[in-house]
Amino acid sequence: MPNTPHPVRGPRLIHSRALPLRVWLVIVLVAVSSIGLLGSSLAVHYAMRGVLMEQVDEELRSSAVGWTQNPEIYQSGVVRPPTQFSVVAITPEGLASFLYDDGSRPDFTELEVGAPPQTVGSLPGSASNDQWRAMGAVNESGVIIIVGKNLSSQRQLLGGLSAVQLTISAIALVVMALIGAGFIRRALQPLREVERTAQAISAGEIHRRVPYWSPDTEVGQLSMSINIMLARLQESLESAKNSAHIARDKEAQMRRFVGDASHELRTPLTSVRGYVELYRSGATKDVDLVMDRIDAESGRMKLLVEDLLALTRAEGSRLEKTSVDLLELTLSAAASGRAAWPGRGIEVVNDTSGIPIVNGDPDRLHQVITNLINNGLKHGGEEASVTIRLHRDPAEPGRELIDVIDDGGGMSEETASHIFERFYRADSSRFRGTGGSGLGLAIVRSLVEMHDGTVKVASKEGEGTTFRISLPQKMGPRPSLPDGGEAQATGDHAVTGEPEQEEADASRRG
Repeated sequence: MPNTPHPVRGPRLIHSRALPLRVWLVIVLVAVSSIGLLGSSLAVHYAMRGVLMEQVDEELRSSAVGWTQNPEIYQSGVVRPPTQFSVVAITPEGLASFLYDDGSRPDFTELEVGAPPQTVGSLPGSASNDQWRAMGAVNESGVIIIVGKNLSSQRQLLGGLSAVQLTISAIALVVMALIGAGFIRRALQPLREVERTAQAISAGEIHRRVPYWSPDTEVGQLSMSINIMLARLQESLESAKNSAHIARDKEAQMRRFVGDASHELRTPLTSVRGYVELYRSGATKDVDLVMDRIDAESGRMKLLVEDLLALTRAEGSRLEKTSVDLLELTLSAAASGRAAWPGRGIEVVNDTSGIPIVNGDPDRLHQVITNLINNGLKHGGEEASVTIRLHRDPAEPGRELIDVIDDGGGMSEETASHIFERFYRADSSRFRGTGGSGLGLAIVRSLVEMHDGTVKVASKEGEGTTFRISLPQKMGPRPSLPDGGEAQATGDHAVTGEPEQEEADASRRG
């Protein structure tokens, strides 16, 4: 059976024809440099032209009061004017004497006598169509003297200068392109290495790791976060060797994470390339706009790196557990939220009969509450407000409950079922265009589970969203106030933790 060729798929064909990002960056560098060199060359050209014209004008002024006043050059025919000069003398009676060079002759018909030097052309039928610089003056005898100088030598000089500038600019552009290509290749090498490593790990080489770079750079932080995450996931795989099912699940989880991280990293890079192609296609000539967009996309990549690092720390760090007063903790988180979101409503309501105390890390729990406040205010809409409610439920004995409630736009059941997944973003306006990385709620779930707690979400479109955190109770003495926390009044529900105030709050709510 004869072999039939496989058709080439469209996307792969387009990808094979597309130039790499580093090539477009070199093109932009050369284009911007060309504009700069062109501008400097034009400035030098016109400055040199001005200097040459000023020299010619000075010669004409000197000639108008000098040798052109000698009558012998008009009578004997022996004395000739200097090379490249032509002279016309017109007596008061209208008699004209002409002294021309052997080449072209200037056209003095439009020349204004007594005016500054002007540039004129040659008479029709002249040997060449040269340009002349000429001026006219009247001497004491009433004779009109018109003198002109041929500008062919100046034109040749400017032409030679332009050729030199063109040669130097071409050499400079080639050198800048080569040097720029080297620097760009070197700058993009870490990203290519990250992509190659991620692809290898996604293909099953789970022993591969991203090379180490300085943690002071975004790529260095990303590589460190990915390596830590991969090491822990690999340890989990090795510890589950006796269960093939668990091993397959962990490997799939690791591949999804690496694939998602690689995709999220490639997204801002694709945007950078898009703006470069936009500039190349001529759709915009605003270099500053293109560079601003590239800077904005690099900022989004930095946000992704920081959230990846935060998730890695949340899943890998040890908790410094102590007795935590949830009332004081939520008041502190609400105060931080008001500072970050001035003018937005953030309220704390304590519906417990006593002091809600749990055993946990106050800094990590503060981060959980802060993340949920920011999530409600950011995605709920510009008019959304947040209420933090502390309460207990007989259906969950021995548990302290924290509800973070926003009155924003809410979300669908489908969205709510995936909200705690890493890198998940819904298609609704609640999550699009806000600049998030899709890791904030994943960090919340990880920290809550480390405290032996659970976090759930209930939402309805158009009515708002409620996140409920359930933590084990701990009966004990009242803990000290965490750093930065203050008992503050929150609107109509002033929460202080005192029994009398709680009774007053309860009566108002009733």
